[in-house]
Amino acid sequence: MLYRGEPGFTVSGSVSDSRKPVERSWLNITLSSINNGVAQENLSTYQSFTGKGFAISGIADGDYLLTAQSYFGDEWAVSDSQRIRVRGADITGIELITRPFGSIAGRVVLAESKAPECKSKRRPLFAETVITPWHNDKERKNQPLFLWAMGGPSTPNKDGVFTLRNLASGQYRLHARFFARYWYLRSITLPPSIRTQDKAPPADRLQDASKNWITVKLGDRVSGLVLTIAEGAASLHGQVKSPEGQKPASRLSVFLVPAEIENAEDVLRFIASMVSPDGSFALNNLPPGRYWINASPAAETNSTHSRRSVFLSKPQSAPNCDRKFKSLKLQSN
Repeated sequence: MLYRGEPGFTVSGSVSDSRKPVERSWLNITLSSINNGVAQENLSTYQSFTGKGFAISGIADGDYLLTAQSYFGDEWAVSDSQRIRVRGADITGIELITRPFGSIAGRVVLAESKAPECKSKRRPLFAETVITPWHNDKERKNQPLFLWAMGGPSTPNKDGVFTLRNLASGQYRLHARFFARYWYLRSITLPPSIRTQDKAPPADRLQDASKNWITVKLGDRVSGLVLTIAEGAASLHGQVKSPEGQKPASRLSVFLVPAEIENAEDVLRFIASMVSPDGSFALNNLPPGRYWINASPAAETNSTHSRRSVFLSKPQSAPNCDRKFKSLKLQSN
């Protein structure tokens, strides 16, 4: 890589592994340039299995993240990304230590309802259920982008057990997608010993992993997570109408907020859906309960709500097993 016709500088060092020596089948060192605070463009090189180090030449002045990756049999490993600044000179003596990626293991539990209207409804199939890790976007500048793409979704086995692998160091929340319309995601819990960003709860109380970020570091094997899908979901269908003579707002969304005090901090009951161009909307797989509903367009330059918004004067109740509000209409101000 040449920079303004000059040869650039060299970044060099060595890579070792935190585990007992084993035969390495693959090893790569990636230098990611930082643009607008986010590591984007990558330049990669290889270190020989028997060699003493690596060197990347032709590097221009700038800020970078240096990361080593390796593959041992059936397991990926990676180093913590080291931030370096190239300023008119070579950088030498860098030491990177690879550790296995983190993982989160758990199981999906189905909670049936005894309500008569839920009888004989289709159950969720584990083969159709997808669990996806969502990392905290605030940590993007601390890791190169390719690391976040390593940890993909997982499908539970026949017993509901799943494992999310290849997770870089960071904070995660989980998203569950399934195709049974009469069921909803009721809770995501962790044992009290697992790290989250909040203080640990009492030893006999589970943690709410839907509300708290799950902290994962390299080499961590987080286990004991329970994701509960419960029977008795509702759906809410309706229409958003603008006053006569006014153009419908663009990028409009409908939001549900729990109206019951006991559910005020249940993040799984804060639900949003985009409004179709014809003004119709559909909210499905809703936890039963009472909600306030709000329709609001996003501002053109950011994700905040604009001044135009609509509210219902009374909370709407979402009953069990897909009883629908098909006639609900919202009027813009």
